[in-house]
Amino acid sequence: MLVEINPAEPEKWIIARTAQTLRKGGIAVVPTDTVYGLTCRIGNHDAIRRIYELKEMDHKKPLSILVGDMQMVGRYARGVTTPAFRIMKRVLPGPYTFIFEASPEVPKIMLRKRRTIGIRIPDHPVVHALLAELSEPLLSTSIRNPDNDFVNDPVEIEERFGGRIDVVLDAGRLLPLPSTVVDLSGDRPVLVRDGKGDVEALQLFA
Repeated sequence: MLVEINPAEPEKWIIARTAQTLRKGGIAVVPTDTVYGLTCRIGNHDAIRRIYELKEMDHKKPLSILVGDMQMVGRYARGVTTPAFRIMKRVLPGPYTFIFEASPEVPKIMLRKRRTIGIRIPDHPVVHALLAELSEPLLSTSIRNPDNDFVNDPVEIEERFGGRIDVVLDAGRLLPLPSTVVDLSGDRPVLVRDGKGDVEALQLFA
């Protein structure tokens, strides 16, 4: 179901209804500060499986964890050292993904033989409102076409998946730029991908 939503001041009733859909095990497409994300609640294993099936994606490939604040980061990530915390505080919320060792709170279905997870605090009013309404993280993955390009037209997303997705929040087309990815799971920060987020703002080796 395609639902238009105000990208700057999202309607509260739409956010509440979407949150309820997610609580019932649904899947929602939501806008972020980078690309549209295919999302579900972090605690719903059936919904996680549905996302992997929808994307025909290997379970070895990770989903990102979207959280609303730094306190939630500490719940799902291990090894958030003082230097790592300072790096994140410089740029979050924003278009960055930070990789950490996963805590026991992360569903095992996501990890398999992998021990790390990617965490984001996106800077977009719609997903921010949804995370606040849920009071829990969302799992998210980007949506790509057969040519591996990002699909950032919500109408096209709805046409592609049809009734297999419970709700698509239409906040208009997005500029298809992925997040900047930084691995903070080791002794030193490692830039994995130079994306939308300004690398210099991170001050990785300050």
